[in-house]
Parts: sequence; structure tokens; C-alpha cells
Amino acid sequence: MKLNVTKLFENKDYFLFDGAMGTYYSSKHDNSIACETANLNDGQTILRIHREYIEAGANAIKTNTFAANRFSLACEQPEVEQIIKKGWEIANAAVRDREAAVFADIGPIPIPQGQEEETEYKKLADIFLQCGAENFLFETFSRYDIILELAAHIRLKKPDAVIIASFAVYPDGYSKEGLFFQDIFKKVSSSGLVNACGFNCISGPAHMCRLVGQLDIKGRLVTVMPNSGYPSSERGRTVYVDNSDYFAEKMLELKKLGVKILGGCCGTTPHHIAVTAKLLAGSGSAAGNTEQQADKQVLPANRKPLIQKLIAEKKPILVEIDPPFDTNWEYMLRDAFLLKTAGADMITIADSPLAKSRADSSMMAARLQRESGLPAMPHITCRDRNLLGIKATLLGLNIEGIRNVLLVTGDPIAIIERKDVKGVYSMNSSNLANYVSSLNDNVFGEASFEIGGALNVNAPNFDAELRRSVKKIENGISFFLTQAIYTETAVNNAVKAFEVLKVPVFAGIMPIVGYKNAQFINNEVPGIDIDAATVESFRDKSREESEILGIEHSMKCINKLYEHVSGFYIMTPLKRIHVVCELIKRIKEKKV
Repeated sequence: MKLNVTKLFENKDYFLFDGAMGTYYSSKHDNSIACETANLNDGQTILRIHREYIEAGANAIKTNTFAANRFSLACEQPEVEQIIKKGWEIANAAVRDREAAVFADIGPIPIPQGQEEETEYKKLADIFLQCGAENFLFETFSRYDIILELAAHIRLKKPDAVIIASFAVYPDGYSKEGLFFQDIFKKVSSSGLVNACGFNCISGPAHMCRLVGQLDIKGRLVTVMPNSGYPSSERGRTVYVDNSDYFAEKMLELKKLGVKILGGCCGTTPHHIAVTAKLLAGSGSAAGNTEQQADKQVLPANRKPLIQKLIAEKKPILVEIDPPFDTNWEYMLRDAFLLKTAGADMITIADSPLAKSRADSSMMAARLQRESGLPAMPHITCRDRNLLGIKATLLGLNIEGIRNVLLVTGDPIAIIERKDVKGVYSMNSSNLANYVSSLNDNVFGEASFEIGGALNVNAPNFDAELRRSVKKIENGISFFLTQAIYTETAVNNAVKAFEVLKVPVFAGIMPIVGYKNAQFINNEVPGIDIDAATVESFRDKSREESEILGIEHSMKCINKLYEHVSGFYIMTPLKRIHVVCELIKRIKEKKV
């Protein structure tokens, strides 16, 4: 039976969706087969499951098409189209002569980087529109930009379509893309493109209740479809316990918070929906979330960040120290004390540069700052940690009193090692900056991090590099450290960056200490160029002569940059801390 869903939203005290087709189907059949393909080869079972949910009390069912795309199913587009059309046909057969609505269900597509994702999503939406779909559910997304684009695409073709946008967030409120649930909700709810916005999957019902309690949902149509709980593994199968009574109680709690559109995700069965429908039907009208249901943390205003404070007083000097490949770390503490005496303002700790494993940058930064008293800033790459690992690291750093971090994508893993060592790269440095900035607003407050970023002044297309840097600033980067500068082009690019970006820029200086050292930097260190004449000038020089020459070359760059940058970022060459101390001395004396 065709229902006017918009009127149902307005007239009903609640609107109940079905549960999880995927986990319910796999619990009864071969769970190695994607349930979407059952539309073609086991349609009667899919029809029966739809009807089980309707008979349990669901006001709406989702088409069995969540992962119906050519990337998830590893098939060609014609087969995807068949699966979607058959899924639409089965769902509509299930609601025939029944008071239930059908929603076209579209989940995230795991599109390889570099491929056009908007086109892929529009293909799916257009298939449903051709079938006559009027109601759409986008669920389990971790970012909202693509949903807003799709919603606009659908509205141009069907202005009165009902569109629900649902996002997957962890219990801490962050999606796997690092977006905070409150920011997602505000952005999407105020877009005017969707009828309802909310959350599903990943988190269980108790955590969903806590998150919703922190939202201001007055006047908003909200959807929440949590997992039944958290799964366990039995003989290689992922299973969910039957906790339908508990689940229903949490659904009632969500209703009382003002959530109108309810349902279930992974692990929720027709029995969960039946118990929920019975409890909701006897609960009376919900008062709505007219007041905040959970205490919000009141965050005090930030104190002036250290980097900004230093810049106001001087040309700060930051010095990078590389951690050891083994457990012999004592030289780092010695160097920290020497640098402090020489006048360095902060040390930075690289995060396994060149993708070679070293002692953890964050742990070393915390220990060195604690024992030397010199502020330390760890580098954090996107290469080695997922979002959970990065947040755990940031929490630990914050507890240790670290207040500055440098966020970088990280040097790539060598091709020959990629079979055994996999990079994570769940986000790039710009997205990571946005995530840390959100944590500053919502978790760290007065103890927030000042976020630094890397700037490649040797990039062949420096204008494109500047555009990326502007995006990083928008995402929370407040200062930049450049790659090592050796050429006139790099000098000019650093000056241009300082003028264009309008945030502090620290010029990268790495003294050359020998001919082999110059060759290695020029040929094996990504993003750094040294002109041939400079490299050749070190040929046949002794160690002492090379160090003196390296300092002279560095001072020439410093002389050109001194009036045009915020400060200097010196990278220690081959543990030769005495070379760095001499450079610091000359900068402090301004012998340029």
C-alpha cells in the first residue's frame, strides 16, 4: 500500500523502520554471500524477511540494496542494476495490501581513491528514480558532502522526495572520517535538502542515547537506528545476542528524547522490532527534547598558544631530533639539554621518517619534555594509525602536557615492503587536522593542541601546494614547517607562502655535513632538492670542512629568509647536534 510518508511523520508519535536485513539473513544462510545478491537467486527468502518485519510492526522497510554497487559486490554495472530493480520489486511486493512504506536504501561505496564517486552514487539513485522510488535512505555514511550532493540531485528530479540521511559514528561521537556528530547533524539538518537526519550502526543503543542527549533536536526530525549491541565471534561467525527487551527500552528512551524515526541496524531482528513496537505503542506521547538531556562540558577559553606567544617575542627556533632505531635513546635527552642551553625554543620528534620504524615519536616527545623541560612537539602521520589509534595517542599526549603536534601524511612505504607492511592512510593530513580541531573544541578545551602542518616549498606546482595549504588552514592548521630549503626557488616559495597564507611559516633548514650526505638528501629524501653546484661544493671535503661549509650554506638561506618568515625549523643532520647549536648561536646573534 502506498503511504504518504511525510504525513505519517507529522501525524504519528513515532515512525518505526525494520531491522538489519544483512545480519538477519546471514544468521540463517551462508554468511559468505552478500545478501543483496539474494534478490536474484533467493528472492522468496528476502520477501519473507521483509514481511516478518512488517508483521512485527515496522512502518517502513528498506530495500535489500545497502551494498548494491559494483565495488562492494565486485560485479559489473548491469548486474548491479538487476539487483536494485529486483530488490525494489521484492520490497514493494512485501508491502502490498499492508500499511508500510518502502525506502530505497543506499549505503557507502568503497570507491578506490582517484575514481569519480559522485557519478557512481548518482547511477544508483537514478535506477531507483526510474523504478518510481519516492523515499530514500542514505545510511551508515561517515561524511556528509556526498549525501548533500546526492540529495540535491534527487530533488532536481523529484522535488517532493522524502530523503533521510543517517551517519555512522563511534561511541565518542566521531565518524571514521573524523567528523564530530554534532557538526554533522547541524550541517545536514540545516541544509534544507533532507527531511530527517540522524545516526545508525557502529554504536549500540545506550551510546546512541547518550549522543542524542547531547544534541539540540528541538524542531528537527531525527532518525536513530542503532545496532542491537556489540557482536561477539563464535566459530568464525559474527553473532549478536538476543537482547530485544533491552533494545526496546532504549528505543523508548530515544523516543522520550524527541527522536521520531526509530529502527535497528546490525543484529536487530524481527523480534527486536516486535518488542519495540509493542513498547512504543503503549508509551503515550513523547514530550520531546525541549531541554538538553545531558550535561554538556563547559569548555573555558583557550590560553594563548605557545607558538603564537613565542612569535610575538622573537624568531623562534624549532629543532627536529630523530628517535632511535633501537632502545638507545639517551642521546636524545642529552641533545635536548644542549639545545635548551643553546637557545632552542622547542624540539620536534619525527614519526618514523622514510617509513623506517623508530621509537614512537609521541612517547619520546612526552618523556623529553618531562625530563628536559624543553617544549616538545611530536610529528603524527596518517600512515601508521587508524582513527582510534590517533585519538588514543592524542589523549595520552594531552595528559602528558604536550600541546603542539605536527600532522603529516607520512613518507610512503617502500614498494618492496608493501606486501608485508601496509600503510593505514584512513585520512590525509588535512582531514586529520579537521579531526584534531574538532577534538580541541569538544574534548580538550583550554588544554587544546596547536596544530602544525608541513609545507613542501620544493613542490613542482607550488600554487597547487598553496591551495592545499589554504584548505589545511580552514581545517585547523595554525602554522607550517617547510621542507628543507636549499635552492633559490625554495627560498622564493617560502617567502610567497608567508605572504599568501597569513599564518606563521617556519623555514626548514637542514645543514649539509658531507658530500655523501648531500647526495643522499638530493636523491633519497622525498620533497627536497639541492642544486648540483651545492652538492659538488662538498666533494673531497673533510668532516670538519664539510660542517663549516654546511653552516655557511645554511646561513645564506637564513639571511635571505630572516625578514620574511616567522622563525626557523632546523633538522639535525646525522645526530650532529653541535652543528645545530652553532646555527642557533649565529641566528641568535644575527650573524647573517
